[in-house]
Amino acid sequence: MWDAPGPQAARVEDANDEEDDENKSTRYAYEYNEGPVADILGKGETAFEKTKEVQDSLGGSAYSPFEDREEWELAQWLINNVNQRATDEFLKLPVTRTRMGPSYRSNHTFMKIIDKLPSGPEWRCELVRTHGDLEEIGHDQERDEDHGTGGEEMELWVRDPVACVKELMGNPAFHGEIAYAPEKVYTDRHGTVRRYDEMWMGDWWWETQRHLPQGSTVAPVILASDKTELSRFKGDKNAWPVYLSIGNLSKEVRRQPTRHGSVLLGYLPVSNLESFDDNSLARHRLFHYCMRRLLQPLVDAGRNGAEMVCADGQIRRVFPIVAAYIGDHPEQCLVACCAENRCLKCLVPAKERGINTPFQPRDQTHTTRTLHAQAAGQYPPEFVAEGLRPIFSPFWADLPHADIFTAITSDILHQLHQGIFKDHFKKWCTALVGKQDFDARFRAMPMFSGLRHFKDGISKVKQWTGADHKQVQRVFLAALVGAAPHPDVIKAGSSLLDFIYLAQYQSHTDRTLVALQQALDSFHTAKDIFVELGCREHFNVPKIHSLQHYVETIRSLGSLDGLNTETSERLHIDFAKKAYAASNRRDYFIQMTRWLQRQEAVIWFSSYLTWRNEINHPATHPTDDCNGSSESDVPPAHATSPLNYTVIRPTEILPSGLSYRVSKRPQYSRKTVQYLQQNHGAVHFVHALQNFLGTLTNGQEYFQPNVNDRFDCFSNVVIQLPPHDHMATRNLTARIRSHPQRDNGPRKPPTSERFDTVLALFDEELQQRGGFHGLRVPEIHVIFRLPPHLGSYPHPLVYVHWFKALNHFDSSVGMFRAIRSTQQRRPNATVIPIHHLIQPCHLIPKFPNGAVNPRWVQGHAMTDADVFYLNRYIDFSIFDRYHDHF
Repeated sequence: MWDAPGPQAARVEDANDEEDDENKSTRYAYEYNEGPVADILGKGETAFEKTKEVQDSLGGSAYSPFEDREEWELAQWLINNVNQRATDEFLKLPVTRTRMGPSYRSNHTFMKIIDKLPSGPEWRCELVRTHGDLEEIGHDQERDEDHGTGGEEMELWVRDPVACVKELMGNPAFHGEIAYAPEKVYTDRHGTVRRYDEMWMGDWWWETQRHLPQGSTVAPVILASDKTELSRFKGDKNAWPVYLSIGNLSKEVRRQPTRHGSVLLGYLPVSNLESFDDNSLARHRLFHYCMRRLLQPLVDAGRNGAEMVCADGQIRRVFPIVAAYIGDHPEQCLVACCAENRCLKCLVPAKERGINTPFQPRDQTHTTRTLHAQAAGQYPPEFVAEGLRPIFSPFWADLPHADIFTAITSDILHQLHQGIFKDHFKKWCTALVGKQDFDARFRAMPMFSGLRHFKDGISKVKQWTGADHKQVQRVFLAALVGAAPHPDVIKAGSSLLDFIYLAQYQSHTDRTLVALQQALDSFHTAKDIFVELGCREHFNVPKIHSLQHYVETIRSLGSLDGLNTETSERLHIDFAKKAYAASNRRDYFIQMTRWLQRQEAVIWFSSYLTWRNEINHPATHPTDDCNGSSESDVPPAHATSPLNYTVIRPTEILPSGLSYRVSKRPQYSRKTVQYLQQNHGAVHFVHALQNFLGTLTNGQEYFQPNVNDRFDCFSNVVIQLPPHDHMATRNLTARIRSHPQRDNGPRKPPTSERFDTVLALFDEELQQRGGFHGLRVPEIHVIFRLPPHLGSYPHPLVYVHWFKALNHFDSSVGMFRAIRSTQQRRPNATVIPIHHLIQPCHLIPKFPNGAVNPRWVQGHAMTDADVFYLNRYIDFSIFDRYHDHF
């Protein structure tokens, strides 16, 4: 239990009453109490307020320097969609000049107006000169002049990192989505279960706050760097961008590129340094020298702080301190001055990385002393033992209050999806099962909304993305069942997938972190089977060892979705590839920075207009998550509905306030019972409907449905998913399909029949226990409306075939078995209201040992198989239900 130090120390978020301890989404925030924090020094003017003041003093409109709103909107469209040559041609067209008459009449005058807009920190180019001696890498600028014209001269494009932090901290568009102080958040009022998601909830910020003067405000600086190709199909043009964000911003802002929560800090020079004997080491030293110059302003600001006007208009003394560094494994090794076969966070011996044992963490102060001793010719044994590189002036050595080894983050994309899973586990299993058999199992996998169907298997896929790996992971374990030569293969696979799914949680608790560690322990217990089966000699792999540091990283910096390289990979598109495409490919960096400056100016001015025109109405922002969503083909519930949809939100019947959406007009109108029986498999439709109507009328007389009735039917329904405690809090929706085979004309093959399975409410009282309690699995065969002559019912109805209750848990696979329920050897069929559908689920057939039935590969697995598994990994909601159930 924790003691509340004062009436403002603890507050309840999302809580309505004293019973909210039962509500998993309730949060109890324990504010920093070890002294004043984020003191307000006065009232300041934000950049938006200053711009408004200037416009008002000059008597201009809000759209100044543009004439009016229409001219601004034209300028915005041109700068975002049209290159400069086409812009010039367009503005010089007679129809543009006579009918539209913009104040800018050529691209030159247009760009002059754009350059009048406020923009972010200025770019500057610094020259870096190198010489053939390794020791000369990173010498001072004063010494450059002494070396004459020899060596290689490169450009380092930089912006002031403190100015970038000021820009982010003071952006009024982020007001309400930015934090100024650390806090500890618990799931219960007694403070027994801690929650970790945002950076201000982690231990790093709390501990750092203790070392700063009282009243200080921490700005946790998040850096990311990664070399990327600029040319798509030919050429050898590369850029090395460095990105900056701050942990004060919520993850939802940082993860959405359109919210502009990350800024481009600089472009590092890219060179092979052929004049050096050891050009690899020279490139490493060049990187650290350039980063040291790039981050130099953070040294003084981190020690003494800098006054900044924050998004709420208040002035605070802010200390920008490097808290996290995001990069793939080679980039992280470069940053840490370590060899690539060593751990970046601890001192595990080079040949013991496959052991599930914690080792002493690296210490920045000790590492710096070791590097200095090596530079002085003392040759300390720790230099070799710790796998260090001879980089004697690392950029992080002088950064105050920073520890680079703590800052290096765990990387879900490269360590889990593309590392452990793709490069190792998938290869091991393919070697055990065989490509042909494995491909057949993926081809036979039943369809599911949002699930990629590998119609040719997975062995023929040439290029893999992070999204592709996630798709394979959803059904990978099911494909192993019946093919794995030993149960420990399934156990290792289940444990590894559990770890991957848990690591992706966007909100962790002490309990989920225990589960994460247990999954890792279970994997290490079972992994030796791959050595026994001959597909692996050892597990001395850096990425396997890196899994040991996930729990400590989450506790320190928050959940990993806010620290993922997927975000920086996405930023390459906006800050590198598009900028290069806008250049003439010659002397392109100066053109890229100028193009980016103008893009930022337009974005800034658009945000300013939103703030000015809707100052009392907070703007909503569309979601464009880089990590993706399993329901990407479904419009979100909060989006504007298409014209052919109607949203129904009855409150008196729907459980938990869920909603559904069906098309305005049914896809199948006035279908006969015979049609439903033959094409939808609704063999007991009339009888099931009679029983449903009988329950509604309480024994009163009603019109009996018969085979002559006609029904309006829908091919799909979109339902709102239940709230998820560990993933995004925004509304998520899923589409459930139910349709017969459809002809697509002579040029395309027909669309196969599709009757999805779902979790449906069976016992509302039992469902209060969570998990799968009170739920059963039906197969959806018909979604229809009750004809008026049979009565009035406010919602569509669903004809289903039930599976038996989920009572048999197969511990060897970690999933529930599902078997079709029958009555007198016929399907157990009923009609249920559509609001009893909770969420879609994925049933996968229990594959036999050996070859897969050819009919299953042809798409008949759901009709031919006798036993199924309730897929644990189809989405995070089902995965979470498995954990809740037990």
